[in-house]
Amino acid sequence: MIEVRPAQVGDGALLMLTTKELGSSHGWGAEMTAQASDFERDLFCANPLIGAVLAFVDGAYAGSALWHRSYATSRGQEVMYLEDVVVLKNFRRLGVAEALLKSIAKTAISRGYPKVFWLVKDWNENAQRLYKKVGAEIDAGNSYCSLHDRALLDLAQ
Repeated sequence: MIEVRPAQVGDGALLMLTTKELGSSHGWGAEMTAQASDFERDLFCANPLIGAVLAFVDGAYAGSALWHRSYATSRGQEVMYLEDVVVLKNFRRLGVAEALLKSIAKTAISRGYPKVFWLVKDWNENAQRLYKKVGAEIDAGNSYCSLHDRALLDLAQ
């Protein structure tokens, strides 16, 4: 049985497991600086920017989805950005990711967010199939951009 629940105090270590899994699968594990205490601090502060749900299969930790608040200028209101959906390897193809997405959709509706958006890597065909199955639109016309480390410092000069 799959159970999905909101993150609770003390879940930072579990979120680190899925964060490390994601980092490993995306090839940026060595760049990770996140700590369990970061999740604890940012999830449970007075006005959190982020939220998370955790999935369990028969009581065993199976995955998570982490989101943050964002703003859609085209809508003139706050929306939800789904940062990560991660299912641990031993729990893939059991419906965990779909259960996490369903929980995210319920959270968005309960908060009055009219939109949830996220990115998916071109090579991640399994994720793309799932996202299409649940009704997501995948816009091939967008490219992911990032500015960090030395490039960020150089541009700020």
